[in-house]
Amino acid sequence: MAANSKLQNTLMFWQGGGEMGELTRGHDWHKTSLGDPEYWPQSLKTTLSILLNSRFPMFLWWGPELLCFYNDAYRPSLGENAKHPHILGMPAKEAWPEIWDTIKPLIDGVLKTGEATFYENLLLPIFRNNKMEEVYWTFSYSPVTNELGEREAVLVTCMETTLQVQLISNLQESERRFKILVDDVGVGITVLTGDDLVISVVNARFAQLVHRTVDQLAGHPIFNVIPEAAPDFKPIIAKVLRDQQAIYLFEKEYGVLSEGETVTGYLNLVYQPFSNETETGVMIICQDVTQQILSRRQVEQALEQLTLSKEAAQLGTFDLDLVNNTMLWDERCRQLFGITDFHELDYSNDFAAGLHPEDKDRILSLIDHLYKTPSTNGVYDVEYRTIGAADGRLRWVRAKGRVYYDAHDTAVRFIGSVLDITEQKDDDQRKSDFISMVSHELKTPLTLIKGYNQLLKEDVETATHPTAMSFLMQTEKQINKMIGLTESFLNVSMLESGKISLNKTLFDMDDLIKQVHSESLASGQTHNIHCATKEGSIVEADFNKISQVLHNFISNAVKYSKPGSAILIDCEQLDKQVKVTVKDTGMGINKQDVPFVFERFYRVQNPQINAISGFGIGLYLSQEIIERHNGKIGVESVPDEGSSFWFSIPLAEK
Repeated sequence: MAANSKLQNTLMFWQGGGEMGELTRGHDWHKTSLGDPEYWPQSLKTTLSILLNSRFPMFLWWGPELLCFYNDAYRPSLGENAKHPHILGMPAKEAWPEIWDTIKPLIDGVLKTGEATFYENLLLPIFRNNKMEEVYWTFSYSPVTNELGEREAVLVTCMETTLQVQLISNLQESERRFKILVDDVGVGITVLTGDDLVISVVNARFAQLVHRTVDQLAGHPIFNVIPEAAPDFKPIIAKVLRDQQAIYLFEKEYGVLSEGETVTGYLNLVYQPFSNETETGVMIICQDVTQQILSRRQVEQALEQLTLSKEAAQLGTFDLDLVNNTMLWDERCRQLFGITDFHELDYSNDFAAGLHPEDKDRILSLIDHLYKTPSTNGVYDVEYRTIGAADGRLRWVRAKGRVYYDAHDTAVRFIGSVLDITEQKDDDQRKSDFISMVSHELKTPLTLIKGYNQLLKEDVETATHPTAMSFLMQTEKQINKMIGLTESFLNVSMLESGKISLNKTLFDMDDLIKQVHSESLASGQTHNIHCATKEGSIVEADFNKISQVLHNFISNAVKYSKPGSAILIDCEQLDKQVKVTVKDTGMGINKQDVPFVFERFYRVQNPQINAISGFGIGLYLSQEIIERHNGKIGVESVPDEGSSFWFSIPLAEK
């Protein structure tokens, strides 16, 4: 056998042929009907020599059994893990069982008639790559004759065209889909080709967008039939063709002529360039978004107005989904309940827990009644107090909303808004307190005046009495007090009406402090008032009104500190400002009250202070006066240790 193998390798007819040449030479042909290759027919040797050395795919079926031969060019069509190399020398019926019923009649026809056949893109599914695959072939079957002219074999010259067929099929499907897309979609589509941008494809929707007909557009240069669009859109198309890159435009405004008038709208646009061997061009896809934009602008305008109104009113909103048991509050609503984070809210833990204890049962009962009583129409309009979860602050809230019911009269939604009315409530309380205080403060001096006058009258009627002068002095003191109160209210009125004016002059702050200090001592003060002045603090200000501020500071220091305690008036220059401070060692002010002491009618809530007369006007007026001098005013205070009230105004320019 080794000798035979060596002999086979020396046979000239099957030399070369690459892998299949080597496999053919190494095959044991003695086990086949062909026997020793040295004695094969010359026609087989010649055909096989041509087949093995050809770069064109070839297959040979030889003899009655149609034994299989093929070359390297054919080998890729067999795939992997299937027929190669097992079908070499195998009878055709065994090698090609999956297509035998198709190819057997073709082979028989060639052997019988001697005429070659040709088939183009014929589907012959074969088993390869461990599965059945649809494979397309373009091939020719040709008879092979021996020396006697007998037809002994069929030579197959073939080419697998699966990829080409699939590509053609995909192109055809793409064309079909594109046609459907162009004809049926709700967007405008046109295809422009050539240097003149001729409209080669256009659908009815595009024609409608540009207020033309398809017949008016098709086959014409686009800017010949829509010249008014050229200024805006011709540069865009030129850029797309030049760069060969798509351009996407959103909400692009456009205008076209229709019956002599310009019609405007908005489009989302895609400009897609294309190029092939025969032509270049651009496909344009237009989506009309005019109504969406106009509607969106209306909604945006309405939302903006709503937001501005909501912000101006400082409204908060709430939304309770009673079906899914969820509760949504906006930031403002959270603020009114003193919630500073954005955790998921709960009706019991956040709303109910945030209600003031004195209001809680009333509000929860009302809401429960609304849930259970559709006849109320779910109308919700209440006022209640909240206690801030984080800051513990008391706030007054006005809440308005509505409960919504389903078809079975079951409450499913509770929506509404909340408004902070704390300041309004505080103002109401202050007004009430103010009226009470005014009644008390005015009643007391009037009563005294009346009493002194009665005594004076009796004294005068009887004779001159030694105490007459004392009564008259006390009467004058109370009258002066009433005058002071009247002037304070008058100043508030003038200030708020914008009628108060400043009479500015140049003076040394040192002189003003000395004068006020002297006046305070002359009025019989019961405290030790000292001053530390600084000469050369020249200001341009209203002398009388600045004096009024300093008098107010000293008056408060006297009222809220023990008799005999020290009060210090200090003056210093700081960064082109002169700062005046009045420091006492009195009862001081609690930290939570400090931010409000300069508010109109505000009085610190303290049992010690309630016994001291006052309206909460002096510091309010002082702040307004200082601010109108472009100055600043403030206070530092420690409870039970004392307070330091100060103001600063600019030094006069030298």
